[in-house]
Amino acid sequence: MTLIDTITAQLSDRLQNQDRVSIALSGGSSPVALYQGLSQKDLDWARVDVTLIDDRDVPPDHPDSNQKLIAETLLQHLASQANFIPLQDWPNDQIPDIGVLGMGTDGHFASLFPAMLDDAMAFDAKAEPCVMTTPPMGNPLHPRVTMNLAMILAIPDRVLMVIGEEKKSVLQQAENGQDLPITRLLAHQGTNVTHEKI
Repeated sequence: MTLIDTITAQLSDRLQNQDRVSIALSGGSSPVALYQGLSQKDLDWARVDVTLIDDRDVPPDHPDSNQKLIAETLLQHLASQANFIPLQDWPNDQIPDIGVLGMGTDGHFASLFPAMLDDAMAFDAKAEPCVMTTPPMGNPLHPRVTMNLAMILAIPDRVLMVIGEEKKSVLQQAENGQDLPITRLLAHQGTNVTHEKI
């Protein structure tokens, strides 16, 4: 089963048992084809809330905005009926049902970067789940808004997309014990890792 089929099935199953379903997405180039594929799936999108795992703190029409990416890839075709909620407006006490994560070549995920490893709010799995802001970080260099590790770990169905040999090498370093942000995520059960290039 492809990742598109897996997430479609997760959404469909939850729509049969819940009034509303929520999915939190990441930016970057890796999930673009996934979002485009999902946008054509015949689901009751009007009952689906879409938000982000993280975003750059820029206007929604800015070229570096993950919100813009989602609008141009997922929120098209059949999925144009979905309800998008910017991460800044997402309630801390509402945990998404499904999460799609990516990883950078420095081992960061969401907007949780190596420079933040000592930040308990960001990386303590027992912290209060929350959406937090950061100073300018990453490339492109912008202030960020991101779910913390505790909130991400609370997402029941979550997948980590690790595409390309360079990122696979970074993942292997984490699996061998190097202390990277992604190491902190994978120290806990429940994140499905995929190398599927869609």
